[in-house]
Order: sequence, then structure tokens, then C-alpha cells
Amino acid sequence: MPTIVLRKSNHSRSIAFRVAHLGIAMGIWLRTLLEADLRSLAVFRIAMAAIVLIDLTAKAPNLTAFFTDDGVLPRRVLLAELRPWSISLHLMSGTFAVQALLFGAAFLAALAMLVGYRTRLASIVVWIMVLSIQWRNPFLLHGADELLRVVLFWGMFLPLGACWSVDRWRQRAPVHISTRFVSIGVAGLFLQIAFMYWFAIILKSGREWRVDGTALYYALSSDELISPTGTFLLGFPDLLRVLTFATLAIEIVAPILLFSPFFKGPVRTAGVALIMSFHFGILVTMNIGYFPLLSALCMVCYLPAWFWDTGVPWLKVAVAGLSRFGRFAAHVASIPDRVQHAPIWSRLATIKLASLKLVSVNASGASEPTGTHASALHTQGQNRTYERGTERAISLRSSVGSNLLAAFFLIYVFVMNITTVTAYTMPMPEVSSAMAVALGLDQRWAMYSPTPIQFTYWLTVPGVLGDGSQVELLQAVTHQDPDRIDEVSLDKPANVNETFRDIYWLRYLTTLSTTTAEERFLNFGGYVCRSWNEWYPVGPMQLQTFDIVYFTQPTLRDGERGEIQHQVIWQHRCR
Repeated sequence: MPTIVLRKSNHSRSIAFRVAHLGIAMGIWLRTLLEADLRSLAVFRIAMAAIVLIDLTAKAPNLTAFFTDDGVLPRRVLLAELRPWSISLHLMSGTFAVQALLFGAAFLAALAMLVGYRTRLASIVVWIMVLSIQWRNPFLLHGADELLRVVLFWGMFLPLGACWSVDRWRQRAPVHISTRFVSIGVAGLFLQIAFMYWFAIILKSGREWRVDGTALYYALSSDELISPTGTFLLGFPDLLRVLTFATLAIEIVAPILLFSPFFKGPVRTAGVALIMSFHFGILVTMNIGYFPLLSALCMVCYLPAWFWDTGVPWLKVAVAGLSRFGRFAAHVASIPDRVQHAPIWSRLATIKLASLKLVSVNASGASEPTGTHASALHTQGQNRTYERGTERAISLRSSVGSNLLAAFFLIYVFVMNITTVTAYTMPMPEVSSAMAVALGLDQRWAMYSPTPIQFTYWLTVPGVLGDGSQVELLQAVTHQDPDRIDEVSLDKPANVNETFRDIYWLRYLTTLSTTTAEERFLNFGGYVCRSWNEWYPVGPMQLQTFDIVYFTQPTLRDGERGEIQHQVIWQHRCR
């Protein structure tokens, strides 16, 4: 009998140990999901504010065309098509002065967010202004705008100004804050970015992605989006096939690395580096606006404490060592051959021994600089409980209300993404849709899905002047420069990308070309006529009529192009 009891006891103890191990593993994974480093959040704040400033600066030259009642989309036209709950401060007035004032307010708020001045308020204002600008002209939107507004939303739940900010500098008494921050808002930001990759993979369901491996070939064959580097890569179809499947692998595997509970520091850093490299590759091969830059820079929020406490110090040591070795090598090169070898090896040995002594391990297991280079490699804000005697670092915490609200929106965003890849619909669809639009959380990550487009397109706007002559108007009108007129031609431009002034005109004209709304064409026509006839109010150069001609050229396999086709999609008479 005692033997039987003993066996049961051992079995029960084994189960208890397994449950305990599982609980520990789950705890480690949850902490990985919920924990961010304040230094990484600070860099994330700076990067997102910089992106907003770049976007505002790029949109500013088109302020009249896209955001005033004198442009291509007056408010009366927009309000007839705008989705309910698309709240925009820019709808209060259609004048240039008010729009410029609102753009200036957004710019100042982004500057405050950049330097970390009243960061929480600044981040809220930036989110409101970005959303307001997007809803003022939704026909300009692309994937970058969608990603920007959702990451700015999650940033409002986080202490973005707790490190490397004016707010931190303005604190009267020095406060030792732990760089580890745990909250559900962190999980919301982390998973929101991961959702973009995972759900995009599901939507990339075409043969070009999953079977043939020709998706990148077709994507890079769109001349309106291609860069010189992308054109060069078209000469290597086998490489593009490998890169197509590699794209799928990166979008699946790399986000998983970001949540690895094992060797979290180096593994998560490797995942960040992999995704950033992927987007920088897109940046140099395609002209698709700031989407690759934004996608790469938002990854900095994942950088773990290991990166700042161990990776950065070692990187500084390596850079210092290389610099020292480079100077010494130049010195050695100037010495006669018969005496140059001994100094080299002695110098190399000195560098090696010095680098081995630069970093030691502190009590918490993190790397810490020592010796003569300790002050140069000091990292701000590390969570060391032994700093300044027995004083402990203060850990920032989100309120219960903030965590509950973040949890609600995290579930809401996840379910919303599920609806984009399945037949499932949101509960209370009218309320859910209104909330998604009002908060800017509406999202569908369908970039190049289910397949990339397999043709190149461009537009021409040939106009007839008062003297009967014909001129090409598109460049002159979009650049607001009467000297940029061209001859009317049905031939393919030497550089299709240059026929569009920027990514915003590309998006607007693409939307215009695929619409059936006559009111949009009428307002674009009115804008073209007003712009031209303000330069030539009287005389033979006045614009009388113009057409919008839409050209397409199919992309065939093996680097071939199909026959160019064109059609007149609108004819306009100036009043």
C-alpha cells in the first residue's frame, strides 16, 4: 500500500512540475509580448514624428489641388461620397488659409512629438490631425496612410516621452526609471504591426505568389512604380523567383521571431533587422511613397533591452576598434617594408586584448562597460536596482482603465482582420464600422493581393486651345507650371513614372481612372480649366476643351510587353 501511494505521489508531482513549467513558459512568452524598452519607444516616437513631418512637407505643394474647394475635390462632392463618421477638421472650411493653418498646427504637433514636449498631448493631436487630413481626401490614400494612422493610435497608449525627450529633461528632480515597460498597449502595437504581415500573406493567394514565383517580376514591371534598381533586377528572372518565395517566408517567419521567448534579445533583434532589410530593399527598387520607410522604421519599437545594453556597447567597441586599426594601418603603410610587420601584430594584439576587457557582466546578467572605455559606453536609463546605493528604479505602469481599453481595441482589431480573410462579419456591423472609421482603425492589408497588377498604365490630357492648337496639359497642371507643356503623343513615355508628379497625384489619378462618378471628372475638369486659364485669361492660348486618355500595356511572361491600348475616359469643355 505505501508503494502504491508513493507511485501516485510521484505521478502527481510530475504533473505538477509539468504544469509549473508550462506556466513559467507562458509567463515568459506573455512578458515578451507585453514588454517594451522605453529607449525603443523613444526612437519609435522620433521615427513616427519624422514620417508625419515628411508626409506633411510632401503634401504641402498640393494643398490647393487636394484640400481646398478650388481643387479637384470640393467639400460638397466629398460629403456626398464620404463614409459616415469620417470626422475631419479640414471640412470646416475650403479656403487655402484655413487649410494652411491646419497643416501648420499638424506640423507643430509633430515637431513637439519629435522632441518629446508634452508628448502624450502631442501624440494625440498628431493622430487627430493625420486622421483629419486623410479623411479630407481619401482618394489619395494607400497602404502607408493606413499603417501610419493605426500605429499612431496605439502610440497614444504608451509612454513615448519617458526617455530621450524634453519632458524627461524638464523633470525637476532626477527620477530613476526602469527602461522595462509592461502593458497591454505594448501588445496592441506589437500585434498590430504583425497583423499587417500575417493577414497580407493570407490575401496573397494567387499563383504568381504561391506557385509560379512571378509576383515580383510583375510588380517590378509596372513602369509607373519602378526605380532604376528595380529595372536592373528585371534582367534576373530566376533571382526574382527566389525573392518572391523569400518575401512570403520573411512575412511569415520574421514576425514570429519578434515574439520568441527564447534568446529574446538577439532573436528579436535579428527579426527586426530582417524586416527592416526587406523594406529597405523595396525602398530602392520601387517608387511607392513612404510606405517602405515607414514599415522599416516602425520596427524599432520591438528592439529589446539586450540591443541597448549589449548590442550597442559592443557595436561602439567594434567601430572604435576598426577606426583605431584603420589609423594604425595607414601609419604602418608609411613605414619601410623591413620594419612594418612587427608593429602590426603588436598593435593587433593590443586591440584584441583591450576589446576583451571592455565589457563585463553585471549582477543582473546584462553586459556593462568597464575600464577606460566605461564612460564612453554608458547607456542611459538602464534598469539597475543597485544604482546610487540601495535606490531602486521606478517602473512605469499603465492604469487599469488604459489596459482594459487597449485590450478591447486589440480584440476588436484582431476580429476586424479576421473579417478580411474569411466570411465572418463583425458583430453589430453598423456600430463596428462607425467606430473603425471614426478612430482610423479600419484596415485591410491587401498590398499586391491576390496578385500584383500585370500591366503598366499612364494618362495623357491633350487639350485644344483657342487657336486650334493641341498641347499636353498634365505636367503643366499637376506641377502648376505653364512652361511644362508637351506635344500630344500616343507613344509610351520614356519614363512613365515621371508622368505623375508624385505619389499623391499617382494615387488620385489612379482612383479617377477607375471611377464611374461623373462628379469627380467634372471637378477635375474644372480644376484643369481654372489652372490653365488663370495663366492665359484671354487670347488664343485659352483652353477650350480637353480629353483624358487612359493607356495600358500588358506585361507578358519572359520580359515581353503586350500591345499598347488606349481609350478616352472623359471629354471636358471649359465654360
